[in-house]
Amino acid sequence: MPLDLFREAHVSRLRRAVPDNLDRYAERKPWAAKATGPERVLLPSGLEPAVPLVLEPPDGQDTKDLENALRVHAAFPTLTRRQARDPRLWVRLTHVECWDYMRKRWDDYAQHLTTDRPKSVRLVLKRYFVPQSQSRALLHNGVARLWWYAHLTHDPARADPYELTRVLLSKLDIAQQVLERNMGRAARLRTEFLDFLRTRGNDLGTSAGARRQRIRDLAKALNLRGGVTLLDSLSPGEITGILTEELAMASSA
Repeated sequence: MPLDLFREAHVSRLRRAVPDNLDRYAERKPWAAKATGPERVLLPSGLEPAVPLVLEPPDGQDTKDLENALRVHAAFPTLTRRQARDPRLWVRLTHVECWDYMRKRWDDYAQHLTTDRPKSVRLVLKRYFVPQSQSRALLHNGVARLWWYAHLTHDPARADPYELTRVLLSKLDIAQQVLERNMGRAARLRTEFLDFLRTRGNDLGTSAGARRQRIRDLAKALNLRGGVTLLDSLSPGEITGILTEELAMASSA
């Protein structure tokens, strides 16, 4: 069944009304697709999910981000990057099809409803919407981020096309370090970095804190190199060499 998008005017209305509708984001049933006046809400798109979009709720400390990234990507495998940057799609999904998931995965705004409502408003805007002028905000939207995680790491040439997706989402900090830095825009660099983590994972340290710091240091090393050379121009061997050198320095410190 084709998916109707929210019209741009409706998205704007919802965004402006977040302070007034804040308590409604705790309601069990979705409400945002209902018109409150003569305005039209839905826009036929012809976009049809390849499989039903059913996301798993988090289970304790397990956020289920990997499982859900694969599910969103499977539902929209042929989505173009232009379509995937359209706020009308993701605002529709966060407010309707993925409403139950959003309430359970991104309920951090509820902690501040009585003590800091402006903070709750900011959190809802961050997770349920996509500012038009901020492409990085796609990685903050509660559903868009899942599709982009899978899309940017999907490699049909591998035995497991989602091998690097699994690396990316093995720790939440990896996605932040990779995709929210300059390297996230360079496909070759992104691939080589994740492959390095995949093959050298045992050398990153034994404690969670040590591994997290090593990954940050590796990402920082590449981004610093980007200040003096074009990252896209680095060969796979050069990228691996930089990472190997940085890891050796960190291990001997």
